[in-house]
Amino acid sequence: MTIAAPSRSAAAPPPPVSALVRSLCEPWMLFLRCVLRRRLSRAVFERVNGRDFVIWPGVFNPVVFRTGRYFAQFIERTALLDSPHGAERSALDMGAGCGILAVFMAARGYRVTAVDIEPQAVSCTRANAILNRLEDKIRIVEGDLFATVDGQIFDVVVFSLPKSRGEPRNPFERAMKSPDVIERFAAGLPRVLKKDGVALFVLTSHGDPEGMLAALSRAGLVVERVTWRHFGADTKAIYIARHGHAEP
Repeated sequence: MTIAAPSRSAAAPPPPVSALVRSLCEPWMLFLRCVLRRRLSRAVFERVNGRDFVIWPGVFNPVVFRTGRYFAQFIERTALLDSPHGAERSALDMGAGCGILAVFMAARGYRVTAVDIEPQAVSCTRANAILNRLEDKIRIVEGDLFATVDGQIFDVVVFSLPKSRGEPRNPFERAMKSPDVIERFAAGLPRVLKKDGVALFVLTSHGDPEGMLAALSRAGLVVERVTWRHFGADTKAIYIARHGHAEP
């Protein structure tokens, strides 16, 4: 994989949304929340770029919350994931949720290990690997961050972890907020990345994007913002991280 060397200056967080724009978007966002929230309490099917996904109750819905769909669409098309000469490469999907990122990584030809701490999410990922006929390319394990892949290294790590600080009150909220997952993840990430490996991740202007970027920098990784998009009440940005000593 050949990737242009990113700048060693601190990566910019997702652009902020002005108070005026947020206030103008709030009525529409309130309507969407009222309509879409009903889909969180029952099993539903979602379709993303021609692929079907079943979402169990209590599992983070990548379409309702938009982050997963945005990231999956990027994964499907980005040249950053092209494999030289069609060689099979390894990927780790950390915090797999319903498995949408694992499925799109496997569809790109990667052999994927998908990890989530929640049993319901693990079950959902397994169902979606089967639904998309990629179960032979996705290994699914239950565990807390990197404990289940100790000693393994990967060409690519993708993740969409909790982005807000706070104590989750239930398993569903664990996908959205945590008091310490940012620092624990950043500290462990360099150990599972190959020397020339990369991590791709998405952050939102909500939550604590600066905290994640700072933690990755302290862990010795160089981070660059690749792209971003305005979603009305917030912005979402996709980043690439690599070892600070790696050469392009």
